[in-house]
Amino acid sequence: MRIGIIGLGSMGQMLVKSFCKSAVISPEHIVVFNRTRAKADALQARFGVAVADSAQAICEQASLIFICTKPLDILPVLENLTIPREKHIVSVAAGVSISDLENVHAGPVSKVIPTVTSSELHGVSLYTASDRVSSEERSRLFTLLSAIGEVQEVTEANIETATILSSSAPGLIAGMLDSFAQAAVRKTPELDIATARTILVETMLGTALLLKNEQLGFDQLIERVATKGGITEEGLRVLAKTLPGGFDELFAMTESKHAALKELVQKQVGKQMDEKE
Repeated sequence: MRIGIIGLGSMGQMLVKSFCKSAVISPEHIVVFNRTRAKADALQARFGVAVADSAQAICEQASLIFICTKPLDILPVLENLTIPREKHIVSVAAGVSISDLENVHAGPVSKVIPTVTSSELHGVSLYTASDRVSSEERSRLFTLLSAIGEVQEVTEANIETATILSSSAPGLIAGMLDSFAQAAVRKTPELDIATARTILVETMLGTALLLKNEQLGFDQLIERVATKGGITEEGLRVLAKTLPGGFDELFAMTESKHAALKELVQKQVGKQMDEKE
């Protein structure tokens, strides 16, 4: 199997680096294209991947093709390509639905939301597919994604909410941890911010490993740490007053942003249909 990656922004580059790091596929079986050639040449020099001269060349050389452009560029890019029906197209963009992809490609299409943490071969890649995707094609894609983390199949109805828990979460968690560290320094200025951040990073890593390796539920881990009437229990009561409302507001905001993006995509689809007529 040869895979192609069109677009070498942060997610396109992350997929190249992660696939090569995991050794799930030989670098020479990965072919990439980017409008700015320098990014592709840098990946070729570092990993030994092949570089195509055009996006069309990717469609001719690869059987599984990741489209890693910006959401509003996905459909125009696909519209301008001649893609053989048997090619499996995978979009990594939010806001572009399976039906949108099916309107521009007659063959199998899937949607994957990767996460930046896959660069460390951890994290969750979200996946949904059209009915045109065969069990063999699904298996090949799952093999690739499973090598760089966990794979969670979702429906289009819940992929947007799940995206906040997977793709957006690293940035959100980093923001929350930094607020935690800043509060510690405000409380005790003698504790420098670098030390506070290091403590939290190591604690977060250990917590994640404990939850995963011992297969603990969140409530089980809380029981281990929060003794009756202790500091942790009281701290959880404080957080319970503010965090739920904050997270509700977060999901409401993201729903609004997703809706706005989907509206732009649908306007784009409508314009393309008018031009065809």
